[in-house]
Amino acid sequence: MTHRFHSLDEALAEIDAGALANMGRVVVSWAWWDALSEAQRDAYRSRCDARGVRLSADHQISRHFVEVSGPDDTPLSSERNT
Repeated sequence: MTHRFHSLDEALAEIDAGALANMGRVVVSWAWWDALSEAQRDAYRSRCDARGVRLSADHQISRHFVEVSGPDDTPLSSERNT
């Protein structure tokens, strides 16, 4: 099952709170990701790594939301690892 959030911070907060058990992948907009500084990207990568969550970016996803999916959900062909 895929869940949508308004931001990566919101999605990670829900994961931290235990509201999203067994979630293995977070997908953000490639345009949003590309606009971040390298330091911001590194910080988000570290936060996801610490939670055991794979962080991906997709050019087809809107920059207005973030998707969180389970590890068994098939990634879209347009998703790329950050």
